[in-house]
Amino acid sequence: MRSFRITIILVACSLLCGNPLVHIAAAESPDRPERFILVIGAEGTDEYAIQFADWAENWKQLAGGKQAELTVIGESLDARNSDRTLIERELLRSPESYSATWLILIGHGTFDGKSARFNLRGPDLTAEQLQVCCDQITHPLAVLNCFSASGPFLQALSGENRVVISATKNGFEFYFSHFGKFLSAAASEPESDLDHDGQVSLLEAYLAACRQTEAHYLEQGQLATEHALLDDNGDQRGSRADQFKGLDHLPEPGATASLPDGHRAQQFAVCALRPVSQITGAQKQRRDALEINILELKQRKTEFETEDDYYQQLEPLMIQLAEIYRQAERGNTPTIHDPLVVPVKAEQTGE
Repeated sequence: MRSFRITIILVACSLLCGNPLVHIAAAESPDRPERFILVIGAEGTDEYAIQFADWAENWKQLAGGKQAELTVIGESLDARNSDRTLIERELLRSPESYSATWLILIGHGTFDGKSARFNLRGPDLTAEQLQVCCDQITHPLAVLNCFSASGPFLQALSGENRVVISATKNGFEFYFSHFGKFLSAAASEPESDLDHDGQVSLLEAYLAACRQTEAHYLEQGQLATEHALLDDNGDQRGSRADQFKGLDHLPEPGATASLPDGHRAQQFAVCALRPVSQITGAQKQRRDALEINILELKQRKTEFETEDDYYQQLEPLMIQLAEIYRQAERGNTPTIHDPLVVPVKAEQTGE
């Protein structure tokens, strides 16, 4: 029994340390697709309008590659509803129909010292207003705040089963933010794939975009006026790119969350660089939950009286995870349709 448990823990380590199986892409099914809600805010000038349109085009292509349902707000005018109303309505539209939601906000932001706002045509969207809508969504949610002064949005939107990225660390970084450009581009670049599993995760895209944003200011000889953050463990603190070594979050003194930032963001696949095995949306949700449970269990390993107690908790989780992979492999086995191939034991018939 002990040798079996050792085998189980070795499998767990291999699965959780970059094994491509951990990041099998979800096949988009008609009943439970992912959805992208892409919002282009008030541009202000033609120069910004051109840039925002380029960033938006990148996200449109990424949504198409994932076969996700795409809604774009801000490209056309609705005489009956403001853009803010359209955002709130879209977020609350049948959230149970989707396996995951991506909300990408592109534009400018403001902060008056108390309230942060995303600038829209018509009434602006505050962090508190967006929080009310997002709290109605129980499935995995990624909110990408690609605008200046967006730090308070991360604090307001931080929560369970949610990845939140802000282009700035607080509301006082109010100069134009370039981070959104680099994030939209890095999401499909092979160089972003740090674990070489054939996919770019949201974590990998975030880290690449942060590096490119920093390089931009160095090339311009300017002091960086934006410092992006990522939060996916619900502690409202967020993590900088320099707090990661590869895809591993460096130990942080005073951290209160059971898991550091990065694990859920790694489960959001933005782009597949090569054909990968696929699982259904429901299988992906179950797999992601099991992975988080396993990681949380590993964090508490020292709390168990004996290793056997720890392995008894780990075994059923690993068996359930292995069953998902087995079903995925079975579902991806090609069927050969060849009239010249017959079963070995088939009766021979003839004239």
